[in-house]
Amino acid sequence: MTQLVGDLSFPHVGYLESRRGPIVEIRLSNHPMGQRRTYVRVPEGAGEIPAGVYSTLVKQVADSDPELGWLVAVDLEPESPDAPVRDDATLDDEWDSGEQDLLIASDAEAFLPQQPPLEREGDQPVNPFGLWALDESGAALRVEVELDEGGETLWIEPSTAYGKSLHPWHYEAEPVDGLDAAVAAIEAGDAVVELRLLAPRAFGDHAEAVPYERWRVGSRRAVEQAAPAELPEFDPGVWMRWLTPVDGGDPVAFGGFMFPDGRAIELQPVMPVEPEWAAGRVLTIPMPRPGVAFEDRREVTVSGKPFKELRSSAPKIQKRPPVPLGRFMLEAEGYMPPGWSALG
Repeated sequence: MTQLVGDLSFPHVGYLESRRGPIVEIRLSNHPMGQRRTYVRVPEGAGEIPAGVYSTLVKQVADSDPELGWLVAVDLEPESPDAPVRDDATLDDEWDSGEQDLLIASDAEAFLPQQPPLEREGDQPVNPFGLWALDESGAALRVEVELDEGGETLWIEPSTAYGKSLHPWHYEAEPVDGLDAAVAAIEAGDAVVELRLLAPRAFGDHAEAVPYERWRVGSRRAVEQAAPAELPEFDPGVWMRWLTPVDGGDPVAFGGFMFPDGRAIELQPVMPVEPEWAAGRVLTIPMPRPGVAFEDRREVTVSGKPFKELRSSAPKIQKRPPVPLGRFMLEAEGYMPPGWSALG
């Protein structure tokens, strides 16, 4: 006889850290470090996660200690009481979990000291040159949009912990002006697309989909123009900085500043279109001289080495030194140029 979710017992105790709310005690159907899917009963007051029963769509052991207990990253999906219990393996060591994902633990003390809820994009590292959405409250958030394998259904999901604290799920989206037109506009990045989102249905729930919200989606520049009010300023934090050509020209954004290693900083492109001088090369700038703070504004030489030289089978070509490409002003940490959204 098939066991139903509504008949499950929850003998194990754990704790859930939501993205916008207190750490709460939860109950678990089985030990979460096992391969098998774990069912989780979440109480009221768990921040953005409504009370109910969920299961681990995917899970990954983040930490385990015989004395301190376990810490597991999870991606939860809602469950219907009438759904059959699934015993498939959802533990995945290859899953690329991130700061936007949820954590459950055997002890509430396992979590880092709680910080105030995130209030805008940029409070955590995120590339501002991807897709943005305006929700019905006017909040602007970075999102990922994809077509399913059949090319018939569009899905949208917040990219960051901030966005997930407002809208925690993966949503089916119905374009107001048709799927083909929406996909073309999103790929072009020059227009805002209006999407009708559907509320996620619990596994085993065969009722009609319920409307959730209407979002407007596009590039940051397009969303700025469609927004009823000015969007909050974006703070790039420590991971992204701007290089402005000394001889004139538009500034260019790069990543690579969070964990520099060695005597040079390898620049990571973040803008959709690289300038001609950057294309096809590994770019580096030197670390600051002694007495110059890493986060301060300073003038640097950008050097480049073509990818084809790095991939060459000839050691002599591989060892060619990078070539200076020009002098640039490396802007200070936190700097965003006026009108930056038009540069991407």
